[in-house]
Amino acid sequence: MTRSSATSTSAATGAASATTTASVDSTAPPAPAWDSADLHVPGNFVLVLPLQFTLARGVVISDSDVTPLDEQTIRNEITEELRHLLFVIDSNSTMKVYSPGVPPVSAHLGVAANGGVQITYSQNIDSQAGTVSITFEGTLLKEQLTVHYEQYYNPSALINANASDVVVTFSTRIRWIAPGEIPAAPRNGSYHFDANGAIILTWQSGQHAVAYEVYRQISDLDQQFHLLATVKGTSYTDSSSLAHQNLHSMKGITYAIFSVGPTGVENPGAIVIAIPGQASQG
Repeated sequence: MTRSSATSTSAATGAASATTTASVDSTAPPAPAWDSADLHVPGNFVLVLPLQFTLARGVVISDSDVTPLDEQTIRNEITEELRHLLFVIDSNSTMKVYSPGVPPVSAHLGVAANGGVQITYSQNIDSQAGTVSITFEGTLLKEQLTVHYEQYYNPSALINANASDVVVTFSTRIRWIAPGEIPAAPRNGSYHFDANGAIILTWQSGQHAVAYEVYRQISDLDQQFHLLATVKGTSYTDSSSLAHQNLHSMKGITYAIFSVGPTGVENPGAIVIAIPGQASQG
């Protein structure tokens, strides 16, 4: 299970790259293909928590064994991942799904047997930690979304990790959001060290952002990004012993910063701040 393990890292000199902010069309007239009770065209929606799970099953696969994953752990981690999804429908009834830190994926829309809207997509996310393959199959009917979701993690041979396979089904309501609720992504991220060796991250604010979520991935240890803090300012200091111990690891440390709007909607576009490891430094 991973939160955007494939976030690209190009900042070998302390600079940072920014992913594209979700583009929203708010002026075109509704297309006639869908019942407006099910799909607003154009429109944007997010999932409403909590997710109502009916199945949460997964295993960790090693060379010698297959070990079941704890059901509650699966529910918690999948909820953390999917709460950040942003579904954007343009005036041509085309949907893109935005996940933090990775390029958006196009979803296929169809008519479900119950008259609702079928939403399906698949996605392969590659990173230094390995590859995550995702399949999303949902049916939207009267603002209620039922989903079958599968996720397979195949670790890189360069890190000490096991494969995992997770399957969940759940239902939830959706919330339609206005374009103004989506803040602009932060910009121009960089890092430097203080006198004690702590890592200081800084960035420029995104318009309409009221807070920023700071995530970290230590490539030699993590298959996913982990939330460190939610801050209101435009800087964060990582003085943890874990960061200090892994600062000169083979693949380094990567941070991702996401802006949060006044109604709690997050822009999936992030700045990525990468501190190169020994392998990058030659």
